[in-house]
Amino acid sequence: MSLRHAILGVLAAREMTGYDLSQFFDSGMGWLWSARHSQIYPLLGKLVDEGLVSGSEGTRGQHQRRVTYAITDAGRAEFLDWVGTAHPTSAEKDPFWLQAVFLDEVDPERARGVLRAYADGQREAALRATSHATELAAGITPLIRERLTHRPAAEHDRITRVKAQVFSAQAAIATTRAEQAEALIRVLAETS
Repeated sequence: MSLRHAILGVLAAREMTGYDLSQFFDSGMGWLWSARHSQIYPLLGKLVDEGLVSGSEGTRGQHQRRVTYAITDAGRAEFLDWVGTAHPTSAEKDPFWLQAVFLDEVDPERARGVLRAYADGQREAALRATSHATELAAGITPLIRERLTHRPAAEHDRITRVKAQVFSAQAAIATTRAEQAEALIRVLAETS
């Protein structure tokens, strides 16, 4: 997945400012992709230059410039082509598991602390993803409500169920990661 396609996908649901996109990707809801403010604005400019996104300028308050971005027909075509194409699985680069492979270098109690913190964080991520899946299934998140207004009612159940299942899968992955960290804690306890 790329930030390019994440932005196109979000803009396919509704128009947003760069600030809105930044807030969306930074939200604590545990969305699938994150991006820094410094990544979003240059990419929006590039997407506008490529004709995939349009920007309409307005003002917020008396002096602040505000650009609202919308996906164009060309942007929607690229986005749908990307969504509808199978992509090779890339190797996951998770700094935690790289760190974990070297935990034998530190005191076992310190290693257990690192593993406990990771397991706790993954359990929290699983809870957030499960909560988000429930909200998606109910069609009550702001972005899903907006997306559904643009789609035929006959598609609403499929749309909400697919999106909810993605976050259910994210919850299952986070739960598995927590379980594996806890298994490493047990290994440390058995071998210390």
